Amino acid sequence: MLKETDKTLSLPKYYQISESIKEKIANGEFVPGGRIPTYQALTECFKTTMPTICNAVRQLEADGYIYKARGKGMFVTVPAVAANKTGAGAAIRKVGLAMRTRGDLHQNLAETLIRDLEKSDIDHILQSPVLPDADSNLADKEKCLKKYVANGIETLVMDGSRHMPYKLLHKYRANFRQLNFLMHYESGIDFPDANIITFDPVKAGRLAAEHLIKAGRKKFIFITFYNLPETERQRNGCRNGDECHDMVILGGMKAALREAGFPESSLTVIKEGLSLNDRSIMEFAELLKQGPAGIFALGDFRAVQVYKAASIIGLDFKQNLSIVGFYNTSWTEVLHPALTSISINETEIAHLAADCIINRKTGQRIVVEPKLVVRET
Repeated sequence: MLKETDKTLSLPKYYQISESIKEKIANGEFVPGGRIPTYQALTECFKTTMPTICNAVRQLEADGYIYKARGKGMFVTVPAVAANKTGAGAAIRKVGLAMRTRGDLHQNLAETLIRDLEKSDIDHILQSPVLPDADSNLADKEKCLKKYVANGIETLVMDGSRHMPYKLLHKYRANFRQLNFLMHYESGIDFPDANIITFDPVKAGRLAAEHLIKAGRKKFIFITFYNLPETERQRNGCRNGDECHDMVILGGMKAALREAGFPESSLTVIKEGLSLNDRSIMEFAELLKQGPAGIFALGDFRAVQVYKAASIIGLDFKQNLSIVGFYNTSWTEVLHPALTSISINETEIAHLAADCIINRKTGQRIVVEPKLVVRET
């Protein structure tokens, strides 16, 4: 009779079962070439559901311990081969970048990660076409995961919890030895043993506020992306909108202002992203007319709106305006005067991710310090 081992009780049910079957293979209870119990028998033995057994079987297949023969059942492979192929001590050979790789931020991270992996002769596969974003349907996202499974990808690298819903990723989890969530991790739900390498959003907000206070500003404006829809919060595992990274950044900015003695009324929050049409820019210009301000634009490209509005009403940047951008992209040098911005240190995040992959680390939670890059604004 099969029994679960105590040492894996903290892991997901399907993983506990797969580990238990591996032990039976290792101690000879299931011999190489021998048949293992049917799905139904395993369901009854472990007193669990059929989906859980299906996930356990996928894990065993992915790890090379069993194989299926159509119409005959499931059979044990040679344990030594399985261990050499995909065991815990085996090196990861194939990495899938299930994230965007275009634009300064993502390109910097991807290129650094790829260079580090190539030094260790680790292959990488970029999702093509580009990974569906938050607005894409589940079918397109599932195609992304199916492609990586078909290509034998062993570990996934993702832009945090942003674009791959938890339930969908869980469906294919057994096919991957390692998961790496980088940069924007906003979920309250964790995968056991996944690596999470992010930046400190609270520190980012503080850095912006402290710089604007030092510049002598008394009134502040925070430009964020948008109010995160309820459906997207649920998909990412956020319990409420305040857990999303832009709101956590805002929390850091508010804390710094409060500690410096500024009242809540000194801060104006614009949650809707401003478009570049003439009407919205004129509306923003009216806001700037109310007096000198320190502005934190969450995304360097959003500072473009501030520049255009200031130009329309003839504001002197040195006398009437201080601006801090975010992500430290190429926009900082294109704009004039050059834009002060906060870097989330994505290249350091990439180096740390590569180290986790190369050295087969799991369960790592690392927070990288953002830094302020001061320029003319």
